[in-house]
Amino acid sequence: MAKEKKEHVYTPRDPAVVSFTMSHIRGKDTGIELKLRKALYEKGFRYRCNSSRVFGHPDIVSQKHKLAIFCDSEFWHGYHFEEAKKNLHSHLDYWIPKIEKNMERDVLVNEELKRQGYTVLRYWGFEIEKELDRVVDDIMSHVKTFEEVDAMRKKGLVKTTLCYLEKEDKYLMLHRIKEEGDVNAGKWIGVGGHFEEGENARQCAIREVKEETGLTLTKLRYCGYVDFLNSEYPPERMYVFKGLSWHGEMIECDEGVLEWVEKKDVLSLPLWEGDRIFLPLLEKDGSPFQLTLLYHGDSLKAAFGPAYPPRPKKKAKKKRRALPKGKQSSKLSS
Repeated sequence: MAKEKKEHVYTPRDPAVVSFTMSHIRGKDTGIELKLRKALYEKGFRYRCNSSRVFGHPDIVSQKHKLAIFCDSEFWHGYHFEEAKKNLHSHLDYWIPKIEKNMERDVLVNEELKRQGYTVLRYWGFEIEKELDRVVDDIMSHVKTFEEVDAMRKKGLVKTTLCYLEKEDKYLMLHRIKEEGDVNAGKWIGVGGHFEEGENARQCAIREVKEETGLTLTKLRYCGYVDFLNSEYPPERMYVFKGLSWHGEMIECDEGVLEWVEKKDVLSLPLWEGDRIFLPLLEKDGSPFQLTLLYHGDSLKAAFGPAYPPRPKKKAKKKRRALPKGKQSSKLSS
């Protein structure tokens, strides 16, 4: 178990010490980076340093574990900056904007990395210097959780769909109270189920909505997918849709009670904990999300995402050079 983080009390630094430190500072391979890297390597954790392939060039990064680690010096990254800047006595028009820009960039880097699916960990220099064991334990606990998730995924993901029909600022919710031994017993969820042979996600969503509600979807929007990983059930990938238009009359559902619920009241219902993460995402337009939820029984242990990884670029087709008139390729001439 990771050791508890202690609150660091800010103490003003001697301006002469700050000046000397600034003149010897390096952009990478700093003392705190080297110290943390050595400790992680001894634990068997393998990584890259300042990778140009990863946004923000994290000090330590594992693309396999989707883990980005930054070692932040207190001065350059603005630790307790409102207090710290009172101790700057020269070149204020340079230092203050520079450090504030660094702080803004840290926020931007964090947001973009999380959008790409990375877990971002930042540690202050004093944490690495004085609480190295706790920092290493914290990082290794993230690695262990990722490896647990990876092992579950390798078992093979059962494909399902989940659809939320939308009408007049309400969602059609299914209260699962009819079937004995139901994994979702007592909870409110969307409408959906398992793929049948030969179906894609869209076809499955339309069929499941028809079977469970009697309604025929005519327009739906793909919102993203959720990997539902539970120590007690087979791993599952749920493709989430929003039903926008349909026709037909609603029927009684064999699996539970169907009810139109105001969107503002949905999160107060008995839900899976992870549903509270992805349901608000249905209101956002744009790229489909990716979310991984790790459960132990009914308890959510960890959530990775939501992420919006960039789509791979299509490779441009190479244009064949036209041969001069009157000339043929060696294959044709042979």
